[in-house]
Amino acid sequence: MQPFSRFLIYFLAVARHSSIRKAAEDLHIAGSAINRHILLGEKQLQTPLFERLPTGMRLTAAGELLYGCARRWVKDLDDLNRQIDDLKGIRRGQVDLLAPEALSRAFLPELVRRMKESHPGVVLNMNIRDTRRIHEALLSGEGDLALVLDPEELRDLVVIRRMSFPLGFVCRPDHPLAQHTAIRLTQCADYPMVVPEQPLALSSVFARLMDAGRIDPRISARANNVQMIISLVAAGIGIGFLSYLDVMSEVMRGDMAFVPLVGAHVPHLTLALVHDRTRQLSRTTHLVGNMIDEIMSRHVA
Repeated sequence: MQPFSRFLIYFLAVARHSSIRKAAEDLHIAGSAINRHILLGEKQLQTPLFERLPTGMRLTAAGELLYGCARRWVKDLDDLNRQIDDLKGIRRGQVDLLAPEALSRAFLPELVRRMKESHPGVVLNMNIRDTRRIHEALLSGEGDLALVLDPEELRDLVVIRRMSFPLGFVCRPDHPLAQHTAIRLTQCADYPMVVPEQPLALSSVFARLMDAGRIDPRISARANNVQMIISLVAAGIGIGFLSYLDVMSEVMRGDMAFVPLVGAHVPHLTLALVHDRTRQLSRTTHLVGNMIDEIMSRHVA
């Protein structure tokens, strides 16, 4: 069902591609027809929606407002269609899930596998985003559910479940630290370390812990990518400061060992499953949320 006018369809395409030509190629419509509808819409609204630049089309402030509303209208229509399907008892549908990259190696593949086993007609659209942008992406209608790390602003969100992951050091299974169930920072000070660098959030956490413990670490390497840190640890360069979430898949396979840090100044990493409080969730979305909740409960630290 497509209840939207041609103008709105064309407007969304031009806004998405920042180009009438690319929008025309995407929609298989003549560019002149798209331009004519955009001009008519601007005339009716009595305000320009795009800046015409040599490099393409850029939304004006009014265009940004319309684009945000239109995206939400499209999302609301999807929700309506899913709820109608629910009333019909149709066991199909799709759910858009926003998540950080850290979950892409173990958590999300497990979710997709279990959903396919129990509800093969449900399609999960995995949208991996920068942690700092997931909140705004959810509120702009780009997802039905989101997994957010260390959420700060929760006023517009409903938290379905929270869980915490310890911070600590990852090492090879044959490393002396692997024999411990938990360690203090002073026990790690004599080992070469692979430490996180900006923009990884753990970089500032590591620096604070070192300052609080008055420890001068033996830094063997720095990296601003979690997978790079894991690779360096696997190569024997040193022990790596990460969260359990970062190395969950490697630990579960037995490729790495993770030893949590204990102490008064050691924080935990929080993961929250959330949704926009202004939207009504479909039965399919509730189904996926319950599955995520169940998986999270098995990993609570």
